[in-house]
Amino acid sequence: MLRFTELVYLAAPYEHPEERAFNERLARLMRAYNFPLFMPQEAVIELAEFGHLRDWQPTPDCIPANASPDEKTDLLLTQACGDALNRASLVVSVFYGEEFDPLTAYEVGYALGRRTNVVAVQNTLCEALQRTSLQPTRITSPQFCSRVVIAPEEDDRFPDRLIPILNRYFVAHKL
Repeated sequence: MLRFTELVYLAAPYEHPEERAFNERLARLMRAYNFPLFMPQEAVIELAEFGHLRDWQPTPDCIPANASPDEKTDLLLTQACGDALNRASLVVSVFYGEEFDPLTAYEVGYALGRRTNVVAVQNTLCEALQRTSLQPTRITSPQFCSRVVIAPEEDDRFPDRLIPILNRYFVAHKL
């Protein structure tokens, strides 16, 4: 269930099944350690299924009366993600190769502009998904993030490396 209180925002591409599977694995891991997580990938599903998100209300005038169902979902998702980013205590971003995809780059840039810590997770799961950008984005490299963690699929120690880092940045925000 999505929550809009002190939260961790998972900025990650979810176009491909491999990306969605990795995001779900990462979300399960973070929730197992009680991180309150907002994940746009889940918000899309919840909006499509229920037409709204629990624990969140859009502004009354954000949807034009003549909007199609797809436009309504897109507008609601955009506003929900913006609200979640504004409330985020920490952003965890996923990237493949050496760059963020454009939407993830926007979310990372927005979070950094708000002085929110960003922990980048490099997913080495699938080399086919590693992107090289034809159109460079302003933030293409995770070097701007607070920390970068590499997540090879076969590495059982990944949680042992990631969770202390998340704790450090999430708890530091609350102090």
